[in-house]
Amino acid sequence: MKIDFMGVVVPFCILLPIFFAIVNWRFLTIESKVILYFLIVSAITNLTGTIIGKVYHTNNMPLIHLFTVLEVLILSFFYQIILSNKKNIFFYRAFSISFLVVCILNALFFQSIFTYCSYTRSIAAISLMIFAINLFAKIAADDYKPYLMSNFYFNTAIFIYYSGGFVLFIFSNFTLVGNMSKDDFTIIWNIHGVLTIIMYILFSIGFILCKK
Repeated sequence: MKIDFMGVVVPFCILLPIFFAIVNWRFLTIESKVILYFLIVSAITNLTGTIIGKVYHTNNMPLIHLFTVLEVLILSFFYQIILSNKKNIFFYRAFSISFLVVCILNALFFQSIFTYCSYTRSIAAISLMIFAINLFAKIAADDYKPYLMSNFYFNTAIFIYYSGGFVLFIFSNFTLVGNMSKDDFTIIWNIHGVLTIIMYILFSIGFILCKK
């Protein structure tokens, strides 16, 4: 019996960090809870997208457009909390509003809600990579022991996933217009699936460390 890696294995792996977050709920900090909310939104989006696409055979791209906005807003708030000061709060809020506007403009004039939003997902990936690097720099400057910090693992998960996913996001339109073979498409998405699982594992480690 062949198990669907992208359709079954990867989506179900999200239950691992959610499980550890629930177990250690009373130890979770505000930023840890934000990561949990991000995972819950991701799980709901994946489940809804699967139902719309595979059960009702309907285009689920509008859901991807919506999730792109939500993931950036949630993860930007995560970095706003950790790197909190008056200047950073203004920056992250301004960025969130600006990204929302960009997503609306992209859907209206460039990439319809019924097509993959590779432009905005690429912008999201680059932005979150920069935020992650900024936090790595703060950790290094403060001379923490990163292997004991839950936020270090949360940040590493975000950096690895969006760094690897950036290539997929930026070149996804080549697949949609037929410039990429089906085998190449499958390989790229399987690599993306592996990165997603790595992200879930790192999130799990972060939630486990919350109680310490």
